[in-house]
Amino acid sequence: MNRWISGAALAAATSILFAHTATAELAFTGAGSGQCNVINSSAIPGRGSGQNTTTMMMMSWIQGYMSGFHGFQLLTQKTTSFDLGAASPEAQWEYIVSYCRSNPHEFIVRGIQEMQLKLLKK
Repeated sequence: MNRWISGAALAAATSILFAHTATAELAFTGAGSGQCNVINSSAIPGRGSGQNTTTMMMMSWIQGYMSGFHGFQLLTQKTTSFDLGAASPEAQWEYIVSYCRSNPHEFIVRGIQEMQLKLLKK
C-alpha cells in the first residue's frame, strides 16, 4: 500500500534502513515512485510543473525526495554532494520531463538521481 512520506520521514526511514542492513534494497512509495510513463502521460514539455494536479504532485514529491536525500547526507556525512539551488525548480522539472521522455519505462527516482549528479552536482 502506498503512503505519502515527507522528505524528513524519508531521511529518517533511510537512516534506519542503512543502520540495520547494508544489503537491503531501498523501497520508495508515493507519487514519484512509479515509472516515467506517468509523467509522460501528464506533462507537456516546456509548460512547467503547474500544468495539472498530477504534475504538481510529482514535482512536490521530487522536491521532497531531494530534500530528504540532502538532509540524510548532511546528517550522516556532515556534507552533501549536490546543491539544491544550483538550478531553478523549473529547470529541474524540465530535466525530469526530458529524462522521462527518453526513458519511459525507467523509474522517476532514477531520473532524479541522474539530475542530482548532472545538474545539481557541487
